[in-house]
Amino acid sequence: MKDDPKSMISGEGDAPAYSPRVLEILEVGARIFAEKGFDAATMRDVSEASGVSKALLYHHFESKDQFFAQIATRSARRLNDFVIERIPEQGTAAEKVRAFMIAMAEFFQEYRWAWIAASTAFWNDPDRHRQAERMERRAQLEHTLRDLIREGVDNGEFNEIDPAMTGRLILSGINWMHRWYNPKKEMTAAQIVDAYFGILLQGLAKR
Repeated sequence: MKDDPKSMISGEGDAPAYSPRVLEILEVGARIFAEKGFDAATMRDVSEASGVSKALLYHHFESKDQFFAQIATRSARRLNDFVIERIPEQGTAAEKVRAFMIAMAEFFQEYRWAWIAASTAFWNDPDRHRQAERMERRAQLEHTLRDLIREGVDNGEFNEIDPAMTGRLILSGINWMHRWYNPKKEMTAAQIVDAYFGILLQGLAKR
């Protein structure tokens, strides 16, 4: 199932339902904030890159902080749905964990700029309510992964491993890909994460 390219920042819940043009501006803003960081990026940068006036930007967003918050919060909201929708209901625990990991990688590759912007904002957002919401959503995603790992432990498919520790290892490996991943290289993010999964499943030592 292919998502609408703009679905990452489409209206959801109590979030504003923006027009397609404003969603495009948010996409441009995600790239600028990811490249420059919050402090260095300006609304003028967004205005010039998206070809709209600052007046129009401030018509929709009262401040740079609110503009950035929409990018980061919407990305976090959509990631959970994107991943969970792609976990098969049937199949082995290994197949479900692999699907979880690859879905995260696909989201990262498709919405890379918003991912980077949201990662930057995760620990630095002065708005405690927004930060708490993102923390809660991250915890939900982590618990989903732990449950899949625990399923494999309980049915004898996996060794007696700690689901929480294993889940953190998996998420850390994927969450920090933006620090080094080069989309111009041959392997896609999903292929890299699939290789991660193979290493985890087979282990390092020869049997």
